[in-house]
Amino acid sequence: MARPRQYNHDTLRIQVIKAAKLLLEEGGPTALTARALAKSVRTTPGTIYNLFDGMSGVLQEVNRQALVDLARLVDGVGDSEPRARLLALAEVYVGFMLDRRAVWRAFFEGPRITGVFPDWYLAQIDGLIDRIAQPITALEPKGDPRLLAEQLLLSVHGIVALAAIERLDLITRQKPMDLAHAAVERMIASIRAGAE
Repeated sequence: MARPRQYNHDTLRIQVIKAAKLLLEEGGPTALTARALAKSVRTTPGTIYNLFDGMSGVLQEVNRQALVDLARLVDGVGDSEPRARLLALAEVYVGFMLDRRAVWRAFFEGPRITGVFPDWYLAQIDGLIDRIAQPITALEPKGDPRLLAEQLLLSVHGIVALAAIERLDLITRQKPMDLAHAAVERMIASIRAGAE
């Protein structure tokens, strides 16, 4: 009788997450199956399920890594004046998401894993919104900078959403980055005019 294959759990988890990202990049969310993932790391689908509590756990880890990578890039944006910083943050978000379209699709189009998002997930999203709110606060808006940051993120995200699925051209010929810049400029103009 053959003995079970021995492996290092931590090493295999890292390999599985890398392989999952690659499968997503090559074939989108539908390509991410336990069978395909197991084949790419030379293990069994059962091992994948044991390591991650199912495919939803794999997807959650891919999402975690994407959020950590995005946070690193956002943190790399310098502390310039508010307008320049907001434009740079929009550029980072658009560039990051469009450079990783398949991972973006899995992140936002994949099945909702649970009715309640994990605390780490919400903390990463909150951190992103807080980073956007900082330069908005410096503009001294009438309204709540946090709410304005949420609105700006949603505006830029909507642009990215259509661009990521290659449907932006149904509405406009403008480039995603130009539209993101325009969203930032509109918010700044509104704040400076005293409307926000």
